[in-house]
Parts: sequence; structure tokens; C-alpha cells
Amino acid sequence: MTLDYQNLAEAEKDDWLKDLSELMAIDSVRNMDLASPEYPVGPGPVVALKKFLNFGQRDGFTCQNIDNYAGTITWGEGDQELGIAVHVDVVPPDEGWTNDPFQMLVKDGRIYGRGSQDNKGPALACYYAMLALKKQGFQPKKKIAFIIGTDEETDWVGMKYYLKKFKASNFLFSPDSGFPINNGQSGLAVLTTTFTGAKSTADLQLLTFKSGQATNMVPASAKAAISGKNLDQIACQFPDYLAANGLTGSCQLSEDQTQLRFSLKGAASHASIPWEGKNGASYLARFLKDLDFAGRDLDFLTYVGESNFNDYYGEKIGIANTDPQMGQSINCPAVFRFDLETGEAYVKSDIRYTLGTSPEKMCDQLNAAWPASRSTFQPYEDFEKPHYVPEDDPFVKTLLDVYRKQTGDMTKPIISAGANYGRFFKNGVGFGPAYPTSLDTSHAIDESADIEELIKSMAIYMEAIYELTK
Repeated sequence: MTLDYQNLAEAEKDDWLKDLSELMAIDSVRNMDLASPEYPVGPGPVVALKKFLNFGQRDGFTCQNIDNYAGTITWGEGDQELGIAVHVDVVPPDEGWTNDPFQMLVKDGRIYGRGSQDNKGPALACYYAMLALKKQGFQPKKKIAFIIGTDEETDWVGMKYYLKKFKASNFLFSPDSGFPINNGQSGLAVLTTTFTGAKSTADLQLLTFKSGQATNMVPASAKAAISGKNLDQIACQFPDYLAANGLTGSCQLSEDQTQLRFSLKGAASHASIPWEGKNGASYLARFLKDLDFAGRDLDFLTYVGESNFNDYYGEKIGIANTDPQMGQSINCPAVFRFDLETGEAYVKSDIRYTLGTSPEKMCDQLNAAWPASRSTFQPYEDFEKPHYVPEDDPFVKTLLDVYRKQTGDMTKPIISAGANYGRFFKNGVGFGPAYPTSLDTSHAIDESADIEELIKSMAIYMEAIYELTK
């Protein structure tokens, strides 16, 4: 069977855009305040799931709603199953959008709206690739399970529920990543380091230190308060420190002149790319650590402002690991708390670790290097371990060959510190839709996607499905 994949994809463009406008009009942000047995993660994701399944029913596929947690659109029969995993939930739209985030806008060759890139646009492009093959009379020799999740952006309950009910696909790709292929994903774990040393007996005391809310983000802002001697002199030094590091912030003496209160603003970024941000806590602790502190105060400030300062790969804190296939582990200190009155003193870090290490090994390394603290790890439930499918695996090779044939791009496969549904499956990978040169607007204000790039992705998905199931 000879098919012109690019022209077939172009022929689906208008219908794809029409369906996409309906899907994107649904506010499918998870809302646990409205969760119920009928709506496990709130009504929005379920409405979007049902809309997607309606498309499948309209087009003659076999569809199943799995208790409003997930859904499947299936096609073909065979002893083996190709899985395609997508999701219809989206992250909340922050304030500042130029247009309504839930009304698709087409402008200058791009689609604007929440979900255009992550993941409604790519999900529907992949669905239309399957539909185009069906229209051409293709009959797959393997079963195809197009799996629709409802909670990928948070706790993954939809996919977890699906895998309790159904056997995992023999091999699976998720159009929720990048090209040429994402065949490796780091392990994910939260590291908590608690400081157990004695209180400071020096001239200065750290009263409070607070920064960060979520472990998967570099925190931009940080606040602290100190007491002790020479507070007015310290206050005079802080503006110069801010200016020298390109930061904004302030410090102010309390009315009774007994406390100096600091505020600093850096720049946020995702924990998987901490070098893209400026960790406000690390910068504030870096200023404070050289002042006259001692005991637990100094241990905390040294860990945050020296050993963890820009320590993206865990080299300075002693947990660095490099794997020949997966590359380096990533360290992102993210939540910081110190309170003299309550005795609270800890740092929580997001660790994206590669093959060759483990939470247990990293705990041993940290506890040996930091005797005045205690480190523990809490893995992310169900998908904490590193996931890797070798580049020479026949499934990976087929996807790579299709991508390279259609694009001429010989870029190497991607090892990701992020996560997609591929990691739930032994032979699961991420496959597109982002190209090496694509503009990444996922989760951003005014999220958008390039129409022609997604049409090209549709053609790639079409050939991939054909080659994997012919």
C-alpha cells in the first residue's frame, strides 16, 4: 500500500481544526473541589473525554468510557497491541492571557488557546492520522488502543486506573513530548533534608527563612528575617549584592530595630530545567551565609547558599550520577523552611535521577556528607524509577526511521527529565509533536502551536501507525 502521508494530512486539516476548536472550548482543568464518584477529577476533564470519544464513535471506531477516568478508541485485531496515549486535561490558565484561553484562535499560522500544544492539539492530530488511514481502507494487523487520560498534569489517576483494568500495550508512544523520539525519562523523587544541629550562639540568629511552594518548580521569591548585631550595616550591603547579581529585592529594619527582614526576587522555571531560572532562596542564602551565624543556622544557609547554589547536577552536595545512555541526574532545591521558634529547618528538592543510582544510595551519600542533617527521599508514586528503551529496540528504530525519512533530521533521541505516559509502559516512549526548533509554550500564558508543524506531525504519526501495524 503506497500512501502520500503529507497530502493525506493536509486533506484532514479543516476537519481537524473544527474538532479541535470544540475540544479546546472545554475547560478541562482538574478541579478536586467538584470531584465525585461520577467526576473523579472534576467535571471538566470528563466532558473533554466524552467529546473525544464522540469523535471516535462518529468516525466508526470502537469506543469505551472507563468509568470517567480514561477512555479508549480501538481499531483492528491481533495478538499484539500498539498503544497511543494522550490526555485531555490541561493546566490552569494564569492571569494575563491576551485572548480567552478556552476559545481557539487561529492567527499567523498558529493556534492559540490552552491545550493547543499540551496536549489537545497533538492528541487530535494523532487521532486524525489514524482516521486518515482508516479512510484509505487500511486494515491494521495489530490492535490499536488509542488511550485518553484525564489527569496527566497532576496525579495520573486516569492512566493508573486504566492499567488496573486493562493489560498494558506491547509497545506505546505518546504524542506529548518531542521529536525525534523521547526514549528515556529520569526517575523522579523528592529529597527532604532536615537540619538537626544546635541553635546558633553567634552574633546573629536566623529567625525565619521561607521560599517555594511546589517541589517541581524553581522558586523565584524568598523571604528571611534575622536578629543580632550590626543590622544597619548588613542592610547597607544588601542593595549592592542585588545589583551585582541582577536581582530585585529589599531589606527593612523592624520598628523596634531588632529584626532585619529580607525579600528577594529571582526567576522561576520548571524543576527539570533549573538552569533556566534564578533560585531566589539560593541567592538569598548566599548573601546570608557569610555573615556571623553558627550552628543549625549556618548549616542551613551553607547548604542552601553554597553547596546547593547552582548545583544543577548534585555535584557539590554529593549525589551526582551520569549514565552512558541517560546522561546526568538533575538536582532542583525547591521548598525551603526555617523557623527558630518552631525548630523547623528543612529543604525539599526535586531530583530527576538517571540509571546507576537510587534514592537509597543518594540518602547514604548525603547523610555521610552532612552529619548535622538527615536526608530522606519520597519517590513519586508508581513512576519514580528511571525509564529507558534502548535506541536499538525495533520499535524505537521504526519510529526513528519514519521521523528521519519524513524530515531528513538526524537529531539523536531525547532523554527527558520531564514525564509523559510512555513511562508507564515497558516499551513506552514519547514521540513528538515538538521539533528541535519548535517554540515551546506548554503551560505558558498564550499557549500556542504551529499549524503546519502539527500537520507535519500528523503525517509522521500516520506513517508510524502504518509501519507498526501493517
